[in-house]
Amino acid sequence: MGASSIPDLINDRYQVGEVIGRGGMATVHLGQDVRLGRRVAIKILRPELAADETFHERFQREAHAVASLNHHSIVAIYDTGEITPQGPDGVLRPYIVMEYVPGQTLRELIHGGGVTPEQAVEYMLGIMDALSFSHRAGIVHRDIKPANVKVTPDGGVKVMDFGIARAVEDTQAALTQSQAVLGTAQYLSPEQARGAAVDPRSDLYSAACVMFEMLTGRAPFVGESSVAIAAQHVRDAPPAPSALNPQLPPAVDRFMERALAKNPEDRFADAGEMRRALRDLGAALPGDLGATQPIDTALAGDSSTKTLPAVGAGAPAAAVTAAGRSEDTEPSGPTPAQHGDLDPDDATDPGPGAAHSSAAAPRERRAWLLPVLLLLLLALLGVGTVMGVQWWQSQQAEQVTRVSVPQVVGMDSTTAENTLRDAGLNPVFTTKHDSSVPDKHVISMDPTAGTEVDEGSSVAVVVSDGPENVDVPGDLVGQSLDYARQALQKAGLGVGEVTTVNSATVAENVVISSDPTPGTSVAHGSAVKLQVSSGKVTVPDVVGMTRAEAEQALRALDVRLGSDVKIEETQDAETGTVLAQSAPAGSSVSQGSTITLTVARRTTPSPTPTQEETAEPTPTEEETTAPTAQPTQSHATPRPTASRGGRGNG
Repeated sequence: MGASSIPDLINDRYQVGEVIGRGGMATVHLGQDVRLGRRVAIKILRPELAADETFHERFQREAHAVASLNHHSIVAIYDTGEITPQGPDGVLRPYIVMEYVPGQTLRELIHGGGVTPEQAVEYMLGIMDALSFSHRAGIVHRDIKPANVKVTPDGGVKVMDFGIARAVEDTQAALTQSQAVLGTAQYLSPEQARGAAVDPRSDLYSAACVMFEMLTGRAPFVGESSVAIAAQHVRDAPPAPSALNPQLPPAVDRFMERALAKNPEDRFADAGEMRRALRDLGAALPGDLGATQPIDTALAGDSSTKTLPAVGAGAPAAAVTAAGRSEDTEPSGPTPAQHGDLDPDDATDPGPGAAHSSAAAPRERRAWLLPVLLLLLLALLGVGTVMGVQWWQSQQAEQVTRVSVPQVVGMDSTTAENTLRDAGLNPVFTTKHDSSVPDKHVISMDPTAGTEVDEGSSVAVVVSDGPENVDVPGDLVGQSLDYARQALQKAGLGVGEVTTVNSATVAENVVISSDPTPGTSVAHGSAVKLQVSSGKVTVPDVVGMTRAEAEQALRALDVRLGSDVKIEETQDAETGTVLAQSAPAGSSVSQGSTITLTVARRTTPSPTPTQEETAEPTPTEEETTAPTAQPTQSHATPRPTASRGGRGNG
């Protein structure tokens, strides 16, 4: 079971990427939280350990320990869970989702270009910040070492891997069931190596070992095995840092003497006191100290966290080291006193023993000569070996592979990372808001493309975080258009479409509303649409209303127009009805204008005579041609007598 047993997506949320770290207990993958859109680190228990409940417990302990430690110098834990078995032979594998921290570990820095004493003090101040917070929360880390301290590209410090951390009240359980100690030999405190109870001062001792290595290029104690190194922590005094790095001042030796004291009571009382001493030490360091180069030694020991047997208090330290490794072995051979040298006063009176003494003198000289010659030969061999190693290292340095930095500007970050790693380079990512480069695409790189660098060199890559969000100014409404333009420009925003709308209350060219609304967070450089007043009012339709209704409609809050009335008499409309308005409905007029209303006054028409009442009967043709004919009774109309008499008289 290997990487193939890990699904591409965990918990429908975390995309699993390439491996960025391996340890004896877990593998760390680069990941992506698809829900929150952020890069994470996913720590997954190794499959061969997943069946062991002990390692499950350590995993849970790390998650619980760090979950309560929200500090800028401690790697945060976001989530935990378990990966279901993949296939019939799979096992349940717990995982921890952590903050992704770019940069290098202190171990990589120490064994790379080295660390200056000034940098060592700064890194230690960051470690002290993390330990001070952790200890106040009641958590002892118990595995402080260079591999568990990350240095970010901007020089910040992040302490990680609380896998064997324990609460202060639980530190009596320092031993496993098999009377073994968990930790890393080079950085174990004496009480931790003995399997005794540990407290925050044990972390301070381990941190002092880390600082010793940064200042000198090696840990305080080295040996052929982890057990031998642990025994030295218990019984041997560490060398003075200035003995390994002569450029260090005596103040460093005094600081280390207290920080690496065997008895916890003789050390710094807490991280705060050690931090104050570090600041004083930093002020005492000369400003021209160069980076400390690592000391290559075959006795450095294994730097991984492991289970070690507890070191007893009675056995001598030599019992756990190889015979003949001591550097202060005296030359063997007899001394003159052992051979009974004569007193000088007896030289003139040789006795029977004189012949014996003179015969023994050449043997004595030969006895001394052999060890001296052997020592000289060994010294020459040692010098030759050192010179040979230095020559070989110089040859190796000259043969370092040079590679050309590929062009990744404009690529998405994942493609850029794969391209650089394929070229044998180590990308270090930082993010920056940029409105001209799409989100998660590369803005710039250093060194630039085409530069020849050593294989394995770091390349600083700046990735776009998209446009920086800004808030739409909150005071746009009610201001003039010119003011709104200046406010938007000052906020890093543009002016979009400007439309005018009629308003009865807002003066001309004053902002009525914006889109997006004031206070909304938008991308830097976005355009904001504005609505401004035209200074005019839309005339309502009042024709057909009564005079009272029309005047009320014109006085409404969203119209606010005046009215004038002209009376028109008509027989076609009821009195008081609006017949016409001076401005058509829907037209725009200036605010406060007066609209003339034509109002009806109904009139009643006078009666007129009918045709029968006003017209004289017209005689018919028969009447004109036959005057003597008499009308019938039913149709003739009698003429008045006077009329007939009149015509007869005439």
